Amino acid sequence: MYFTIIIEVIAGLSLFIFGINRLSNSLQKLASNKLKSIINFLAKKSWSTLLIGLFTTVLIQSSSATSVMTVGFVNAGLLSLRQAIGIIMGANIGTTITAQIISFKIDLLAFPVIIIGFAFYFFGKRKRYKNIGMAILGLGLLFLGMSIMKGALGPLKDNEAFKRFLLIFSHNPFLGILAGIVLTALLQSSSATIGLLIALASQGLITIEAAIPVLLGDNIGTCSTALISSIKTTITAKRTAFSHLIFNIVGTGIFMILLYVFRLQDLIISLTGKSIPHQIANLHTGFNVITTALLFPMVGLFEKTVKKIFPGKDITVNKNALFLDQRLIQTPDIALEQSKKELGRVTNITSEMLDLAFERETNRHNIIEEKLLDRESAVDSITEDIIRYLTKISQKPLNSTLSSKLTKFLHSAYDLERAADHCESIMYLILVKEENKMAFSQIAQKELSGTFNKVKQMFDSLIIGMENDDQNKFRECDHIEEEIDKIVEEIRANHLTRLQSGECMPLSGVVFADIILHLERIGDLLHGVSRNLKD
Repeated sequence: MYFTIIIEVIAGLSLFIFGINRLSNSLQKLASNKLKSIINFLAKKSWSTLLIGLFTTVLIQSSSATSVMTVGFVNAGLLSLRQAIGIIMGANIGTTITAQIISFKIDLLAFPVIIIGFAFYFFGKRKRYKNIGMAILGLGLLFLGMSIMKGALGPLKDNEAFKRFLLIFSHNPFLGILAGIVLTALLQSSSATIGLLIALASQGLITIEAAIPVLLGDNIGTCSTALISSIKTTITAKRTAFSHLIFNIVGTGIFMILLYVFRLQDLIISLTGKSIPHQIANLHTGFNVITTALLFPMVGLFEKTVKKIFPGKDITVNKNALFLDQRLIQTPDIALEQSKKELGRVTNITSEMLDLAFERETNRHNIIEEKLLDRESAVDSITEDIIRYLTKISQKPLNSTLSSKLTKFLHSAYDLERAADHCESIMYLILVKEENKMAFSQIAQKELSGTFNKVKQMFDSLIIGMENDDQNKFRECDHIEEEIDKIVEEIRANHLTRLQSGECMPLSGVVFADIILHLERIGDLLHGVSRNLKD
């Protein structure tokens, strides 16, 4: 008998988890086109981050997915730590909707929902309809898994030994919390643990007193997904995942004090409803709502705490545009000036990339590669924002001067993005040189340094010119570009002589020539930007 019960419970739980995953994955596909842009747009006010976490989790039916997505956004430099903490707090509330749904008698709904979902998926021609069908099918499988678990646990109603075992959690709540942590960490779904508790409660196998500590542990165990996803990410991403854990541990501590120190267990239970399944669902919601209400005003304290736990500077830069205010599009002349400031940011980041590429030649630490690639990603992201912003400005009535300026800024954005690509290519060439144990001659190394210094000089002149609208600095770029062309022409002639004399090895010579070529191209692109910015 027990073997059959175990198999049926595992099968029901498997269907339940599979249903949650199908539901979550399909809803994410349906919402993914807008979700990232919405989160990025709304997360600028502290209170709105809470709503983002709540509604995103309700929409995709997975707090773990929201947490992992948030860690990913932080890792990419699209969200700050404070914004991420707010989103995760909101996600904790959003995830309780699943428990509320399954606390009702849903057994009769399972098969009709599965049939409807299958019909959408099987007969739907478009991808959207197939995703809708899979989401409905996932919901039906979730209901079916719940029904199977309830049915499988039915025979245990009269088993006193099993009931006594579950009563241990009411006598020793710390064991219940541990059970909730372990079970949720293993299943990778807080909803699955709550589902199992509600299935036990529906058959009268667990008291609300025994379910409460497991429920509290469930909230800590759900942090495991975000913690796992933060491995090999930036310091800020690790801080984000860890703040989720601290938040739920503190929340559990608050409820433990209320329930077992102040003896408010009976009062709290009386406020959650009459049936145990509803009490479990309502307590789950109440825990997260009350904890968030108490701790959200202390987001700043959470931020400081995790920064002390994970000290150090992050390698990432902010990949969001800082100066492109959508409201200013109505006044194109001001909006264009803001675009120019953003172009200045991109120029600074690209200049950092060139520094990092050459630093990698003498310093073999992997962190340099990570920093450079992070900044390349930032250039792509900010440039995309600039181009989108300039496109919107172009749709407004513009005089010939503003129209010309807009066109020049568009060209500058593309040129800076290409310059960043050349910086990335230089780093990869340096890695090729290192992996193949190549060496440059002393004179080649000196020529390389000289060319690099000239390109850096152009970067510096361009940056100062953009910051101060200094036309002399833009004209200075013309002279530097001429000097770079002369230097490169001389280097190529010298390099050919060294190759012919055998002073330079052919393979290392190819790498050397390619690096010089990329430096020359960067100079040309920066010169193009300076010409576009000249009056």
